[in-house]
Amino acid sequence: MTRSLRGMRFWQVVIAAVALAAMAPPATAAPSAEVRCTEVSIPVTLDPSGENAAHIAGTYCRPADPSPVLQILVPGATYDRTYWDFPGFGGRYSYVRHAAGTGLATLAIDPIGVGKSSKPIGLQVSALSAAQAVHEVIRATRAGALGRTWNKVVLVGHSFGSLTSMLEAGTYRDVDGLLISGASHAPGPGGIATIIGAVRPALNDPATAGQVPAGDLGYLSVPGARRAAFYAPADSDPRVVAADEASRTAGTVGILATIPVFIPATFDIAVPVLIANGTADKVFCEQGGGGSLTDCSTAATLYGSERPFFPRAKLETYALPGAGHSMNLALNGTEFFDRANEWVHHVAES
Repeated sequence: MTRSLRGMRFWQVVIAAVALAAMAPPATAAPSAEVRCTEVSIPVTLDPSGENAAHIAGTYCRPADPSPVLQILVPGATYDRTYWDFPGFGGRYSYVRHAAGTGLATLAIDPIGVGKSSKPIGLQVSALSAAQAVHEVIRATRAGALGRTWNKVVLVGHSFGSLTSMLEAGTYRDVDGLLISGASHAPGPGGIATIIGAVRPALNDPATAGQVPAGDLGYLSVPGARRAAFYAPADSDPRVVAADEASRTAGTVGILATIPVFIPATFDIAVPVLIANGTADKVFCEQGGGGSLTDCSTAATLYGSERPFFPRAKLETYALPGAGHSMNLALNGTEFFDRANEWVHHVAES
């Protein structure tokens, strides 16, 4: 059995477990003064026919004299766009702030069904519709929806946002670069089981009940999963973990039920790709102890694990020492920010 087929079978098992769990009863940090940030809303559709109008909400931040490349930032499941601009702590954990400091503009979005973006019925939000919405955002930014045209666009994802980004890039082939963080093709069953064990309908979690359509059990929450699965204790600040847990958001069962379709899409990606993982990621890396087959111990071993899935891409890899799954929020997360910004600038210059 090929690795891609094994990966697909694993995801089928994950889907079944998540579906069963779901049916069980029951302030963005302000960047520096020289950076201007605005709230935006970009019209999208929920199906290829162009019906069911919706919108994607985001925060657009650009320095006074930006580099000619725009980063579109897609958060993982149970996160909204504030994952990329984590509030408080002097901006230490803000990817947006660090990017702006090197002259890079960003558009951090709430995926469809999340935050201030449109919230259709949870079962209607699939990996395909999430990728299509991102595609329409990319097309809009190239057409001037943000007040200027962006001829170069790099898609940046985290966790499930990375899987959506891989699906988008492989399907629509409309980006100039793809940065994947907190993801691999071999999730660990132990890490996934920790998350599944915390799954409940978002309506039954006081922190997320007000975020979702009334009566819709297709929106999920995972209270407690962050501390157990998203962080490496030796590389995290307990205050950050607590703030992250308190700001958890709802995700949809529909996207989880269809996310494995990203697997074959990566074989068609033919642009520069950077894959970055924390070496102690319990969800997607062997060293995290969750049973993953992806070796994240070094950039070289991570490259060896993921290269078969990206035969056409100009692939680079990066391993953040000691970091867990939510690597933006690791104590040494700025090391990842520096590597990511350096790579994006190279894409801009190519």
